[in-house]
Amino acid sequence: MLIDILIFILGIAVIIKGADLFTDGAEGIARAFKIPRAVIGITIVSLATTAPEFTVSTISSYMGISGMAVGNALGSCLANIALILAIAAIIRPIKLEQRTIKQDIPFLIFVILVLYVLIMDYRLGTGNGIFLCALLIGFFIAVVLREIKTKKSAVKEKVVDYSIGPDIVKFLIGAIGVVVSAKYAIVPSGVKIAAFLGVPEVVVGLTMVAIGTSLPELFTAIVASFKNMGELAIGNVVGANILNILWVLGFSASLRPLDIDIETRRITVPLVMFITVLMLLFSRTKMTLSKKEGLVFLAIYLAYIFYIFKFAYI
Repeated sequence: MLIDILIFILGIAVIIKGADLFTDGAEGIARAFKIPRAVIGITIVSLATTAPEFTVSTISSYMGISGMAVGNALGSCLANIALILAIAAIIRPIKLEQRTIKQDIPFLIFVILVLYVLIMDYRLGTGNGIFLCALLIGFFIAVVLREIKTKKSAVKEKVVDYSIGPDIVKFLIGAIGVVVSAKYAIVPSGVKIAAFLGVPEVVVGLTMVAIGTSLPELFTAIVASFKNMGELAIGNVVGANILNILWVLGFSASLRPLDIDIETRRITVPLVMFITVLMLLFSRTKMTLSKKEGLVFLAIYLAYIFYIFKFAYI
């Protein structure tokens, strides 16, 4: 058991570093091809920062471990708001932008509602996964057009020529690190830990794996909070949750249909919806998430963890 835990921790460390290299390399390659910075930030960087969740869920789906795939994606959604954003708000109240309140969070609520409808039969099929991926493409097109129109980055941005070689190396090393770590460390050790604890894989996915793969967002949120840049933290969290549902779950289901257990449909997805709506309601009070509201989120998260270990999967 101790060896499996150590392998799991090492796998998390490798996948985070791999995702970091992957992100840097992808951004450098995109700039070399003169892709506008707004497009890079919204598409390539946001996808790359969700690479740990994507890789773990995709490989879990390929291996037929639906619980780990679903638990990782939804557990990350919960951790992003009720743990990561909560900690950031507790450190320093977070100011929100009008666009986040009026456009991004409502779209996330819509995406969660779509997911809930799709899993009414306790299954996320291949067609459902393709539909979610199509929604993601539409979302990216709309947001990229919005950003380019706002910033006009495609016109004003100065292009600097530099060697693309180091970025390709970073991209490849990062991609290999993420895939190898997920396939040979995180997923296998997670399954063994679940067996040792006597719980389904979905529980480990919802907790240990989800928190581990969300560490990049946690570090980003904490640093942003200390630097009084909370809008960066909440933007990162909202974007990551949209990707966790549309990209991570969507692609995983496209690869292989995912079975949804009763607790996930009855408790976890509604809870993701509840805390997202709560985030929207909290943000409408002076466009700020306060320390007290952060404590509310954290209490909800701890209560949920206690519930799934003590009552949900016994």
